[in-house]
Amino acid sequence: MNDQAVATSDDVLATLPLAELHAHLGASINPAVLWQIAHDMGVKLPQTEYEDFRQAITLSVTRKMDLEEYFRQIYHPVLDRLSSGTHAVEQATYHTMCGAYRSGIRLIELRNNPMKHNQEAALDLDHIIMAMIHGMERALLEYRRLSAGLIFCLDRTFDFNRNAIIVDKAIKYHERGVVAIDVAGPASSEFHFKDYAKLFEIARRAGLHITVHSGEVAAATDMWEALEHVQPARIGHGIRAAYDKPLMKELARRRVVLEVCPLSNLATQAVENLDELRFILRTFVENKVPFCINTDWPEVIEGAHLREEYRLLFEQEILTEEELRACSRTAFGASFIPTGGGLEAYLRRRRPASAEDLLAQLERP
Repeated sequence: MNDQAVATSDDVLATLPLAELHAHLGASINPAVLWQIAHDMGVKLPQTEYEDFRQAITLSVTRKMDLEEYFRQIYHPVLDRLSSGTHAVEQATYHTMCGAYRSGIRLIELRNNPMKHNQEAALDLDHIIMAMIHGMERALLEYRRLSAGLIFCLDRTFDFNRNAIIVDKAIKYHERGVVAIDVAGPASSEFHFKDYAKLFEIARRAGLHITVHSGEVAAATDMWEALEHVQPARIGHGIRAAYDKPLMKELARRRVVLEVCPLSNLATQAVENLDELRFILRTFVENKVPFCINTDWPEVIEGAHLREEYRLLFEQEILTEEELRACSRTAFGASFIPTGGGLEAYLRRRRPASAEDLLAQLERP
């Protein structure tokens, strides 16, 4: 692009409000923070130099890795391990949310599976969750214009009982900032949304919102089943819908918002190149499928901070300024977090509406 176009890009990004709806805790921690956590806990790493460690866990549009391979080699054995335990998970949540705010994000929904952070059940799950909440509350105390919430992820490879425990914990801590449940993890022939329909309905009646991972790769494209059995308000990724005209029509009719993560999909080879990314997003625009822009893994993919995601789409002429602003409005409008930022607003959301409500809480066993 010419100098004038680049200046226009800077102008657009400088005034664009940012909301992050799809970021995973383990991959949203700055590598320097992970390095510090590792040394705080005495974790022995394969690398003895920080830069070697950073490069080992980082992907880019030139250094790509298949999604399942990254899960096996890096995400679960390294990132989940270093963000496990009460100290690690509190620090991870706190630094991630503070870093997001300093990068221009005013609203963040941070998702994780708490069972991936309790050292394979060696640690109490409630302690892990409370550590996450404490980290979030510290960030809200420091940054009064920040709005934040937690999303708990069920896992396709877990059995029903383990996933039911996650839903139970999400309901238990709903008033402490857990705003929704999600389904994540690799494709599994044992997992079917129809088996979870009643569980999702219980969560919805308890006040939790619903989003699910689907349509990121061909092997995990069960969006039709999700729409039929759990009626999610949003779908994580959903990019394979661009190849299914009836599905796009249904998504548009229901106003289900797709949480698109461009650089993550490029780095993990879910999208082949910028040409395919352009095709997918232009197809969504043409078919009036609502979508917003997110990072997924902002700290382990080079240049994947949310503002840079927007910059890429603008400078590559994939989306126009008005379309990017529409994505921003869609993100804020689709958020599961009640209006209002900072710790005071967060605490107001937790206050009982009346003296009768307070007495009822005090009488609970």
